Amino acid sequence: MAQISSKVGEERHIKKEATVTAAAGTHAVNLFQLTGAVRIISQVGIITEVTTLTNMTAVYADLWDGTNSELLTANGATLSGATVGSILTKDQDTSNPYSVLLADQCRVSEVISDRNIGKPFTVVQKNVTNTYMRIRFTTTDDPISFKMFLHFCWEPLDGGNLVPLF
Repeated sequence: MAQISSKVGEERHIKKEATVTAAAGTHAVNLFQLTGAVRIISQVGIITEVTTLTNMTAVYADLWDGTNSELLTANGATLSGATVGSILTKDQDTSNPYSVLLADQCRVSEVISDRNIGKPFTVVQKNVTNTYMRIRFTTTDDPISFKMFLHFCWEPLDGGNLVPLF
């Protein structure tokens, strides 16, 4: 079950482990359903378990309303060979891919321009239409299988909400 904290006028946090299992191919996995408008302050994914994660390329996130796709990150992150403890985070604008810190050695990631832990952005639901935040990727693993702990920090704008689907 997701841990969601909420007090009026404060940031909210979703902390939940997601299991990703898919056959070889290109995939889009819905992570959250969006209602209204929300501001995403930061998002971090940490690999917690790996069964098969030899090949995972073209990783990116988008907002999907069933017809239109709006990029949240550029296509281009790679999680191939990621081990437990590896991190995926959005710390730049939508023209850049997720930052990946593989846990195969010590690593540092720092956003120098604004000193935020993440790169905040605002998303809005298509009026009266199911709208999803999703992760997209390509794999040759058959199947790919791993678990990732997701920590999203966000705030509602017009009463908006972010509901985990995993």
